[in-house]
Amino acid sequence: MSCEATRPEKWDIGVLHGFRAIMVLLVANFHIWQQGWLWQTFHIGPVTLELDFLTRSNYIFVDGMILLSGFLLFLPYARSMEEPYPLPQVGNFYLTRLARIVPSYVASVLLMLVIVAIPQHLFHNQQALHLDLWTHLTFTHTFFRMPYQHSQLNGVLWTVVIEMQMYLLFPLIGRLAKKQPAWTMILMTGVGWLYRAVVYYRVEDTSMLINQLPAFLDVYVIGMLGAIAYCKLRKALGDPDGKQSPLIRLAGLILFVSGVILVLGIVRLQSSEGVKGLPQLRLGQLRYRLPLTLSLMGCMLGAVFMPAAFRWLLSNRLMRFLATISYNFYIWHQVLAVQISQHWFPEEFPQVAERNLQWAFTILCFSLSTLVAMAFTYVLEQPCAKWIHQGVKRLARKNHHPEQKECCK
Repeated sequence: MSCEATRPEKWDIGVLHGFRAIMVLLVANFHIWQQGWLWQTFHIGPVTLELDFLTRSNYIFVDGMILLSGFLLFLPYARSMEEPYPLPQVGNFYLTRLARIVPSYVASVLLMLVIVAIPQHLFHNQQALHLDLWTHLTFTHTFFRMPYQHSQLNGVLWTVVIEMQMYLLFPLIGRLAKKQPAWTMILMTGVGWLYRAVVYYRVEDTSMLINQLPAFLDVYVIGMLGAIAYCKLRKALGDPDGKQSPLIRLAGLILFVSGVILVLGIVRLQSSEGVKGLPQLRLGQLRYRLPLTLSLMGCMLGAVFMPAAFRWLLSNRLMRFLATISYNFYIWHQVLAVQISQHWFPEEFPQVAERNLQWAFTILCFSLSTLVAMAFTYVLEQPCAKWIHQGVKRLARKNHHPEQKECCK
């Protein structure tokens, strides 16, 4: 019997595909709106749907993306607390993340350098070019002001860097949290709160500090607690995709809807902070990060147990497809929007643009970003990940001593 045959089946939490897709699209909508300034108020018959407050603050859903990452990273550890489930091996953990993240990331950095930055003479000197390039390739550009705040390569990649920094630490964090969950999570939360408090009350220029890894430690903790809660609920109530009582389905729906209402309220508050200027906008991010991610976690846990029709809205084929290409969509949407605005639209765009032209720009940005994301996902990301894993397996077989017994014999 092979080792793989004894492994418990992996869980596919369908609604999380929808959460991932929607949050990436919301963040992308903010960045594209920054280039086209499409006023997002819609009239549907006698009803006016005013979504401009949401558009102006969609960037805060980056916190939700990090929350989801914390949930999924800790899920195997949380599951092992409830049943015999193998923890991720450290080498496999790093290999999986590198195979998933690095090919598309490096391709984006090098292509932007060769196709955009150098031909358009965006760097003032060679020193700036070298700093921007090498800090991006080493996942360290968030530590330097110029490549973090004024990168000529790709402004959204700071999020990937934060994730890579957490990936580096997570095998240790996960094992500590499994053995001592309370103390580990209290320590992480305390460090996160202390860091944000110091930045909030003691730092005048917060631009370099609000989105460093320590500022997200409690967000990861909320994701980890959500994973524990999910495993305990699943053990107590059974498979969420199986038969559940109507009361449980109703409770899940109420929790989901309540979470959505809270999230929209927080977004509206953040939007009001944004109109006061960048310093207040950044302080708002620090202030609302905790309630936002708690509300989103409630949404996710409620969604898991909603009635099937509502869960389908978040786990259908379209949502799964969008979640599959979401990483490359996120990488490319902003730089494509900037290039489209600069080179494909009139020079005065968007300052004096008509609404039809703004709509055309917005639709074009989303459409082209989707096509590019599909190309990089299916032609680069997935084949590279497959080749990397196959190469490691071949190397392991080559170095495997013929007399060594198989692990499961």
